[in-house]
Amino acid sequence: FEIAQWLPLFPVRESCLYLNHAAVAPLPQPVAEAMRARIAEQEAVGSANWRDWVETEMSVRALAADLVACRPEDVTLVRSTSEGLSLVAGGLGLGPGDAVLVSDEDFAANVAPYLMLQRDGVEVRRFPAPDGKIVLDEVVPLLCPPVRVLGLSWVSFHTGWVAPVAELAEVAHARGILVVLDAIQGLGVLPDTLPELGVDALVADGHKWLLAPEGLGVMVTTPELRQRLEPTLAGWLNVEREEHSLFLSELRFHRDGRRFEPGATPTILVAGLAAALELLLDVGLDEIHARVTAHNRTLTRLLLELGWQVGSPGPSNQLAGIIAGRHPFMPSHEVAKRLHQRQIEVTARQGWVRFSPHFYATAGELEALKVILAKL
Repeated sequence: FEIAQWLPLFPVRESCLYLNHAAVAPLPQPVAEAMRARIAEQEAVGSANWRDWVETEMSVRALAADLVACRPEDVTLVRSTSEGLSLVAGGLGLGPGDAVLVSDEDFAANVAPYLMLQRDGVEVRRFPAPDGKIVLDEVVPLLCPPVRVLGLSWVSFHTGWVAPVAELAEVAHARGILVVLDAIQGLGVLPDTLPELGVDALVADGHKWLLAPEGLGVMVTTPELRQRLEPTLAGWLNVEREEHSLFLSELRFHRDGRRFEPGATPTILVAGLAAALELLLDVGLDEIHARVTAHNRTLTRLLLELGWQVGSPGPSNQLAGIIAGRHPFMPSHEVAKRLHQRQIEVTARQGWVRFSPHFYATAGELEALKVILAKL
């Protein structure tokens, strides 16, 4: 694997060391170019080439399906992870006597849709996940009636611990419990597929590890779940109509992923997402995961050598792209501020300094980071 061939596709490298993909990814050159081309096209000819837009949308569904090993008809395009999770939570018809189980240290996007169900009489139960670490033996006993749904984050947003998704899904399904996965911090880095994870739905916006623009992501649902999910939004595009007619007299929703897409698709963002998925698949998820794992180990080592506390999983655990550290005495927000002044982009989250390099970071760049961290 030659990393040199991919480096020119990331112009951000000319201005800073970008270690913040768990927040918002800088756009790779082909992604930005695809979006600029679509903007220029709409500026010049409006919707004259709308058939090309449809083809790009179909391409996105196929590329996303390749990424997670599902069928294109299982893919729904959503505006955000929050929207996708809300579509699932709100469409299950849960009510009094039902419960949902989520972590007590989860990102708000994976909690709010379920807390919203409390107004319908649904109980929201929490399981412990100190510093984002989910222990299988502590969750399994809680997978019992009246729990109907287990909401998981694939990777902890603040410390990078990877959840034992497949193991929990197997137990949950044996007990008649659905598993819904917030995959935004894993999709694009971890190579596990939908069949390997065994979940009923996964949702991820494109603007982090997928290297795509903000405002468009993917939701993948199994056919069995879609049969149970009632759409919470209705529009002219997620319903069945007579061919060549825009009139509607009866509400019948599509049965594939379009079932949850009520209105116009953001075609510029679709072009960007298509280019991003093509890039990831060209590089290869196995190669990406190998490089990100190596970066994780390098950063963990150098932080420990500098006397930092590390809250992320060690090499004996599954690794994703997030490394969380605490400076010996400096607050995390101050560390992030000082690194930003030195053209190094990281984020402070829940008291940790969060480093999140993608595959195109180099070993030399990360070793040079140690010198800078030592002088903060």
